[in-house]
Amino acid sequence: MKKHRAISLIEVLITVAILSGGIVFVFRAFMTSLSAANLSQNIMLASFLAEDKLWQVEQMQKEKITQDNSGVNTITLQNREFNVRYEISSTAAEGPGKLDVTVSWPKDKRSSHSVSFSTYLFP
Repeated sequence: MKKHRAISLIEVLITVAILSGGIVFVFRAFMTSLSAANLSQNIMLASFLAEDKLWQVEQMQKEKITQDNSGVNTITLQNREFNVRYEISSTAAEGPGKLDVTVSWPKDKRSSHSVSFSTYLFP
């Protein structure tokens, strides 16, 4: 006589638990990669905004257009709100001025991310 071996309930439960754990791991990895891609896109947009502000201030100084030594702008790009803050500080009376640009955006209700750039403006 042949013995027929059937799959027991415990084996089925262990298999389901292992597969569920694998699915949860893949889902979490996917969500983490989406979050990292979103942060990377925000950093890229903020860098472009900061570079644009650096260029604007440098051009205004080259063309001898009067401007404030500091300012804040709010810009909305791709349904994201970015705050662009710049400040020009003079190091000497006739010497170069330092230009600091910071772009920030909200992470959640309590915290935010920011990117800062600095350059020197020569008269």
